[in-house]
Amino acid sequence: MTRLLTLLAIGYFVWQFVKNYLNKQEIRQKRQSENNRQSPLAMVQCQYCRVHLPENEAVAAGNNWFCGSEHKALWLKSQQG
Repeated sequence: MTRLLTLLAIGYFVWQFVKNYLNKQEIRQKRQSENNRQSPLAMVQCQYCRVHLPENEAVAAGNNWFCGSEHKALWLKSQQG
């Protein structure tokens, strides 16, 4: 009888441990999926060719945005003369 109660107690604790571990894994996965969601990127327009692109990929010159350094140089050149 003592053996049976001991086995039941061990089984209960193992079950609780596994259940707790799985719950923690589920919470961790939910947090990771929430962190992986990207917020919308701000879009800017190239002053030279009028193409829209994400702000983090654009080249800035003052308040103006460009799709690359070549268009930035061309636009600045056209503004000078």
